[in-house]
Amino acid sequence: MKASSLSTRTLFIIVIAGIAMIGGGLLIGQTMPSFFPPEASAQSQQIDALFKVLLVIGGAIFLLVEGLLLYSVIAFRAKPGDTADGPHIHGNTTLEIVWTAIPAVIVTVITILSYNVWVSIRAEQPDEAVVNVVGARFNWAFTYNVASNELPADTVVTDLPQSVQDKLNQDGAVQVTANELHTYIGQSLKLEMETRDVIHSFWVPAFRMKQDLLTGRVTEIRFTPVEVPDNTDYPVRYPIRCAELCGGNHGAMISWVVVHKDEAAFKAEFLDTAVAKVLHPPEDPVLRGSDLLSSQQYPCFTCHTLSEFGWTANIGPSLDGVADRAAGIRSQATGLSATDYLLQSIHDPSAYLVPGFGPLMPNLNIPDDQAQDIVAFLCTLSETGESTCG
Repeated sequence: MKASSLSTRTLFIIVIAGIAMIGGGLLIGQTMPSFFPPEASAQSQQIDALFKVLLVIGGAIFLLVEGLLLYSVIAFRAKPGDTADGPHIHGNTTLEIVWTAIPAVIVTVITILSYNVWVSIRAEQPDEAVVNVVGARFNWAFTYNVASNELPADTVVTDLPQSVQDKLNQDGAVQVTANELHTYIGQSLKLEMETRDVIHSFWVPAFRMKQDLLTGRVTEIRFTPVEVPDNTDYPVRYPIRCAELCGGNHGAMISWVVVHKDEAAFKAEFLDTAVAKVLHPPEDPVLRGSDLLSSQQYPCFTCHTLSEFGWTANIGPSLDGVADRAAGIRSQATGLSATDYLLQSIHDPSAYLVPGFGPLMPNLNIPDDQAQDIVAFLCTLSETGESTCG
């Protein structure tokens, strides 16, 4: 009678403990994601669903282990005055089989679920748009290829500058570069990413997507923005972080994914305006160079000071008054003209190092026509405001 009573009591405790363990795991799984950013992509929904499963399993195991530990501390503590050795227990084959088999099953299930999610989030999507991404200390740049048939409806190709016509004839498209990633609800994106210097890591917390940018390789990531119930005002901005320590200004390597309401809003609020600037650039190269630098599509602002644009970084030499120095002491030190010295500083930054600064600037692969425009602008950063480049 006593043995039967004990058996029933033990069974009852096991059932209650099992219910508490599973219920606690479910509670942990449902509570923790509430602290996360909103699920702003189709991929984030899949990843969060998998993470909840992992939290439920991990939470249940945590409660089981900690519960047994607490029970053991209380039930098997040494009694006052007991100094004898504990009982020698050789083992329990059944218990060892159970605690080996159950984790093996759990790991197998998790592996299958994780693999399915991994394959799904990397799968090619219908009509996905391709955006080229460049990471460079300490900036992100996003380039869109806009085909001839996607140009604004009022575009007359024959009225465009000859350089733009040549680009359209050669590539069938023009490139639009921005320092923010623009997209819209439901647009599937494929990002082809490369780094200009060290390893960076492209991370959008709201999308639950992270991918390293590796030197000498092009890496890829895919996502599709979705509508978030709490978002009522568009466009919505989600932060992009660099998740790999990349240098002194790593913490400032922040950009944004700007999600527009639909394709029409995307074109009206971003693409058409950006394309118009490419199709109709200023005739004055100084203005073109000023526009290039102020757009922050290149990471010059993360390392240099330039009061005209409000840049305050001091990792590289100040650009304030650079025209006078280029035509004076820099020209004397290098034997180059001011124009050639500035071009060399862009295309081969380590060829001449300004005293006090190390070889930190990478070759940003700036096209020569853009480099010429940037130099034309830099040549006007003199005390008089007049160009010092002959």
